[in-house]
Order: sequence, then C-alpha cells, then structure tokens
Amino acid sequence: MPPFFDLVSRFGRDERGVFAVMFAVMAIVLIALAGSVVDYVTLEQTRNRAQIALDAAALALQPEIFETNYTKEQLRAKAEKLMQDRIGTAFNVTAAVTGIDINVPDGTLYLKATMTYPTIVVRLVGIQQMTATIESEATRKKLALEVAFVLDNSGSMSYTGAGSNGTRQRIQFLKDAANCATNTLFYDKVETSSTNPDTCVPATGAKLVPNVRAAVVPFTMYVNVGAGNSNASWIDTTGSSVAANDNFDNDDNEDLPPASVPNRFTLFSATGVAWRGCVEARPHIKTGSTVNQYLDTDDVTPTSGNSLYVPLLSPDMVDGVGSNSYIGDTPAVCDRPAYNGTTCTITEGRSCYWWGCGGSWTVSVVPTGPTNFNHNSKYSGAYYGSHAPTCSCRSISWGGWSSGGTQYRTGTCTGGGYVPGGLSQRELQERVCKYYQAAPDDFSWGPNADCTRTAILPLTTSPTSVINTINAMSAEGGTNIHQGAVWGFNALSPTAPFTEGSAYNSATSKVMILMTDGENTAYNLSSHCDDPQRNLNGSCYNSAYGFPYNSKNTNGNSSSGGNIERLGYLGAPNSTLVTDMNTRTSQTCENAKAAGITVYTIGLATSQAQQSTQQVVETMLRNCASTPERAFFPQTPGELRSVFADIANDLSALRLAL
Repeated sequence: MPPFFDLVSRFGRDERGVFAVMFAVMAIVLIALAGSVVDYVTLEQTRNRAQIALDAAALALQPEIFETNYTKEQLRAKAEKLMQDRIGTAFNVTAAVTGIDINVPDGTLYLKATMTYPTIVVRLVGIQQMTATIESEATRKKLALEVAFVLDNSGSMSYTGAGSNGTRQRIQFLKDAANCATNTLFYDKVETSSTNPDTCVPATGAKLVPNVRAAVVPFTMYVNVGAGNSNASWIDTTGSSVAANDNFDNDDNEDLPPASVPNRFTLFSATGVAWRGCVEARPHIKTGSTVNQYLDTDDVTPTSGNSLYVPLLSPDMVDGVGSNSYIGDTPAVCDRPAYNGTTCTITEGRSCYWWGCGGSWTVSVVPTGPTNFNHNSKYSGAYYGSHAPTCSCRSISWGGWSSGGTQYRTGTCTGGGYVPGGLSQRELQERVCKYYQAAPDDFSWGPNADCTRTAILPLTTSPTSVINTINAMSAEGGTNIHQGAVWGFNALSPTAPFTEGSAYNSATSKVMILMTDGENTAYNLSSHCDDPQRNLNGSCYNSAYGFPYNSKNTNGNSSSGGNIERLGYLGAPNSTLVTDMNTRTSQTCENAKAAGITVYTIGLATSQAQQSTQQVVETMLRNCASTPERAFFPQTPGELRSVFADIANDLSALRLAL
C-alpha cells in the first residue's frame, strides 16, 4: 500500500484525542446542569419570598372586599404594589398579580401572581429567565359572627368560690366572665377592669367590631322566651298541641277525655297572675330520618299543632300531697251549677220510739240533674260531664220527716247545684275550675313555678343589651341543659321562634357557647317528696316535659295527649329520666352542629355531679362540642374568665388557605 494511503488508514483507526472532543461537547451540558441547580435553588428561595409577600397582600386587603368603593382592578393593583414592595429589588425579580377573584358571601379574596427571575448561569446556554406562578387565598372566617351565650342559672350557681376578686357566688363569676367575652367580641381592644380583675372592659378608644351579634339564653329547668311573645305565631294559644291539655281536665271525670279545656292564657287570667314567659318542651316526636331528629331536639319551624310551643302553667297539685299546691282544690267556683234541676239529693233516716227519736243517719246521697252541658254561671266556657261519685251542699233545704218508727227526710241544696264529692287525686289535681280564683306568683310557688326569671335576649348588635341581660340573671331552680341547648339553637336559627339569625351559609359564623355548672337533674327522688306525689305524677315537680305521668300514657281517656313521649314514663326511676335528658342534650348538639353551628361547652365543677358521674357529664359535654378542644372543664369559678377569653379570642382570627 502506498505510504499516503497507509497514513490515512492509520489515522482513521487512531482513537487518541476523542475524549477531548467529547468532553468539549459534554462540558456545555454539564455546565448548564450545574447552573440550573444554582438558578433553581435561587428561584425557589425567591418564590418563597414572593409567596410570603402575596400572602401578606391577601391578608391586608381581604377586609376591603366588604367595602363598596373599589373596583376589582383597583384591588388587584393594590395587591400587586404591596407584593412588589415586600419582595424589594433584590435579584431584579419582577412580579405581577395576574388574577383576582372576590367572593363576598364567603369573605374570600383570591390572588394569583406570576414572578420572573433573571437567571445567572443558565443564561450561558440561552435561558435568560425563569418564571413561577403563585396563589394565595385569604378568608375571614365568616362575614358576620353570631354568638349565643347559653348560661346556667340554676340554684347551684349560688354556691360560692374564690377568684381574683375574692369569694363570691358562681353566678357572679359567670357574669364577669361572660361580660368580658362580650366586650372581647364586640370591641377591637379590651383591658382588665381596674375595679374587678375577674372581668374586662373596652379599652380607651376601642371601636365596635362590625357584623357581630350576640344572644343570651339563661336556663334553669325551663327557658323564658319573654312574656311579650304571648301572641306570637309560634306559641300555642288555642290548645292545638297534644301536650296542651296535660294536667288539665274540665269534666271531673278521669274516665272520660277532657272537652273544651280553656287555653293556658285564659287560666292565667283567671288566677290574676301574668304569664312570666316560660314554655314547655315540644313532644318527643320523630321529625326526620336521622337518629337525632325530634321536635324537641331540632329547630323545626313551629307552624301548627305539635310544633308550637305550649306556654308553661305549672299545675296546682293536690292539697296536702304536692309541693306546688297553691290554690284550694274545692272552691265554690267548682260547684256544679243550678241548672235544670241539678242538685244533691240527700236522704236521712232516724228511729223513733215512744220517748222520742234518735240521731239520724245518711241513707243515700245522689247527685241529680242533667249531664254533659255547658254553663257560664261559674266561669265562662265551663263544661259539666258525668255526675261526681257523690255530692254535698254548702247550704241545704230539708223537707219534713215522715211518720212511723223509722222516719225519713230528704234535703236538696238550697238554690240547686251541688258540691262534687268523691273525686280522685287525679281529678282534684287536673280540674280546671279551681284556677278561677286568686293564685300566688312566686318563683317556686304558683302558676309560674320554677320559670326562669331572665328572658332570652335575641341576637342584637348592642353589647350593652347583652351585658344588661347577663347582669340581670339570678341563681334559682333545677338544671335542664337540654332546654338551654334547644333555645340556643333556636336563637341562632333564621326561622321562628326567633328570626334574627342570618341564613345558614358560609357568610355567617354561628356559635353556641353552652355553659353549665353541673348536670341535668330530675326529681323522682324520696329526698324531695313523699311517695304519694311520686306515685301520682312520677316526679316531685313539674318539668318542661310535664310529669312522667304525661309521657307514653296509653289511657285514651286521660288528659295527657295519647301515647306520646314527653320524658320517661310513670314509675321511671330518676336515673332513667336523667339519662333521657342527657341523650336529648346530645341529640340537640348534633343537630345544631349539622346545621352549621360551632358549639363550645363549659362544664364548671363537674367533679361535684350527683345524679350522674363526672365522666358521664364530661363525655356528654365533650361530645356536644364541635371538637374535643372546644370543651372546657374548669373546676373553680375563678377559671371562668380565662375560659371565656380563650373562646372569644378564638372566634375572630383570619385563616390562610392554599
């Protein structure tokens, strides 16, 4: 082979120097990769800084979406400027807000931004800049805040305890704490009171926070809805609820159903006592598909029949048997009137001898006259059904004695009519006629017995009204947490009974703060009354559910509204009654939470529970709360301020989404 061609062949086979060529080519790639890492890290650091800047802009501008004097473009431009100012001029980063979305009902401001970072290393390979997109959404928890303070006013709240301001009643600690929470919610700045370290007051120059409303629901065994609501459409003024006639009968015959019983307000008027404003619980009748939905555990709108609220008229109990026996069982107004020969015919006999006649004896006592009639001579709308088992006369007119060894005479009531006799304890307790006489009006005695003194304050924007209502509370009576929860629910609901609440939606945060110093209490207890009263009614006292006698009463002739569940049953042990109250408290809380209400619970001194255990009470209240962290269990009243303060402070924060 000629030398030239040999050299060419050898050159083709020679691989020396290939690496240098390949390295020269790969170096460009390696340098680009290394540079991209540097640029990417710098980009991420800058992106995080930009994200913080955009978040700050969203938080700062979110309150302005509730104003009307702006355009979306103006708000976008303000957000962009705030973001650019926060980023600064480092690294020549440019940023622009490219998207904005405003949802006033949800209280949401959404911002989208693009940031551009000039590269340092990879620009050597032609990549001059890197771009990233960031988003932020600021949401005020709600556009408006509605809070219901549901506060225990029972007698145990009069127990004393120690705090920063000395030893005082529990209810005073509650007032101080609730007043401080009220000020915290309504004002932008508060400070500890200079005269009472257990409460706080608006700070100098404090301003009212917009869109805040509060209600107060004091509760004991009952809740007072306000005497001014006597003609409200949701009050049963005509006796249309099955519970309306419980404990009231106008025919003096427990074997026949009552007829045309006067309504509760008519009976109040007859006693001369004004209705204070308390109502009974609605019957425990199923209303929905969930296990919690009943008339007395949900906010079913009261329109008619059983959905209406029956005004409380605490029944007069039998003379010498019941603790709330406030009028006589057999007044003259309850006499059967002189009508078409109505009278009591009394026949007496005596034995006569030659020396004279001996003492007389009663042969027969027979009430006579028509039955099943109405007559207004004693009171308007009075109804007279079957005759009483026996009778007597307030004044009697005797005929002459017959002749013979055994003589007889007959007497009738002067002027006609008669005094019914032989009535059972049930008939004596339920007879309507006896209410047509003057009755006393005391907290624990009379038609308003055990009715909470302080009425519900519906939702209001006035902190003064809230504080005045709280300060008016007093500690008396038993504890029915269930009824407190029901009416807290009602106070926040947009539908009747109280319609001040906004609609259930994301624009309004609805909050119930349920505070009790103990436990649900029932009174089928020998320590509170003797067996005759408990055997008659199943309880020592009437409650928001009526007597246990009224519940699940299968006697179709009873004044109780058929086989309808109120609470328990006649003969139910006290523990069963308490358990049922606890269950209904829990059901009410579940329904309130399902509707969109955030529930906080406060159980003061639960270690002192007597009708339940501390564990039972705390479990109920913890489950009642929206989350376990929203249940508080202070054991001393001096802790109430910090608990209420924690709750109030928890209700006003902004949250950052995305």
